[in-house]
Amino acid sequence: MSQRPLSSAAPLDAVAADLPSAAAATPASARLGSIRLRLALAVVSVSLLLVCATDALHLRYQMQQQLAFEVGQGSLPGRDEQAKARGLVYQTSSDLGVGRNDLGRQSEALQRNFWREQLPAMLWRDLSLVLLLSLVLIFVLDRMLLRPLQPLRRLASHADTFDSTLPPPQEPLQAQSQPNELARISHSITRAQQSLWLQLQEEQARAEQLRLEVSRQQEALRSAEQSLAQKNLELGRLSRIDELTGLANRREFDEGLRREFKRAQRQRGHLALAVLDLDHFKNFNERYGVAAGDAVLARFAQLLSVRFKRDTDLVARLGGEEFVALLPGFGLDVTQGLLEQLREDLRELKVPHEGGVSGRVLTVSVGLAAYSPAHPYLSPHALMQAADEALYIAKHAGRDRLSLAASSGHP
Repeated sequence: MSQRPLSSAAPLDAVAADLPSAAAATPASARLGSIRLRLALAVVSVSLLLVCATDALHLRYQMQQQLAFEVGQGSLPGRDEQAKARGLVYQTSSDLGVGRNDLGRQSEALQRNFWREQLPAMLWRDLSLVLLLSLVLIFVLDRMLLRPLQPLRRLASHADTFDSTLPPPQEPLQAQSQPNELARISHSITRAQQSLWLQLQEEQARAEQLRLEVSRQQEALRSAEQSLAQKNLELGRLSRIDELTGLANRREFDEGLRREFKRAQRQRGHLALAVLDLDHFKNFNERYGVAAGDAVLARFAQLLSVRFKRDTDLVARLGGEEFVALLPGFGLDVTQGLLEQLREDLRELKVPHEGGVSGRVLTVSVGLAAYSPAHPYLSPHALMQAADEALYIAKHAGRDRLSLAASSGHP
């Protein structure tokens, strides 16, 4: 653990950096048990070493005393035992003429006898002393060193399983009676844990607020996306639909003409194209007004939709009073009959038109061109140009009539 003190005001990342990195790998109780075991082994080893060393010195001294006593026994009676031993040794080695070899052999024999007599009692006594001394030292060290680490063990044990729903941790009572560095560290870590708990509560509250805000923003975004999709669909529809009549506009018609012309070429089929223009419609607007003219355009568009209502038929307003009908699969005869019926339907409406061609009713002029294997056109533009030329001929021939393109011929 870092040596700098912890406090309740320590930042979350600083406190987390001070915790042992091995807390996630090994349970705290197992680590504390390992410390206890190692401490007990060390205490036993030290106690055994001390007791054995003390007994060895003591027994060596006793053996020397007994050796001196045995060697000099009876030579100098009446003196103090210790003084006699020393005196006898000196006399034996100098005055009595005893040889060094005899003294050595006598000394070894006395040592063997001494160890044979004293060793069992010494071992039992040493074992008892070692056990007693080890228990006392282990108890003292456990009280002084390991018990103050209990708060650290609990903190490390719950570092990875911290439950924010539990109340903040309380400072241990034994920390109040530990006026040492471990007690201060335990106190600091407890306060740091309390600070972490409070910070976690605040972060969870902020996270919940952010989650609700994100949910609201996502809902608003979905609504905006749906509205945008609807607007795009509406815009796409308006970009292809004439607003006044509801028919296809020029852009939609051009795409349809290219598509159907390629299909007719590929399948060697028929494709009829009619261009329709209301006669003297500009005079109609000047006499009856633009609103009346718009109503007439819408009504004529309805007639076209009713007359050409197949799924493959395409009716469009090119602009102003000009309309067009694209009829795949129809030849000149069938298309010409449908267009004549359309002209009769418009007359039956009896739309008043004082500046009209005849009868003082609104009429229409039609130019018709048709693609067929017998009379093909080179391009969609060529087919459209042929229908426009036919309409031009119908207008110069007096209007209120249908004119066929010169190159179309008859099937």
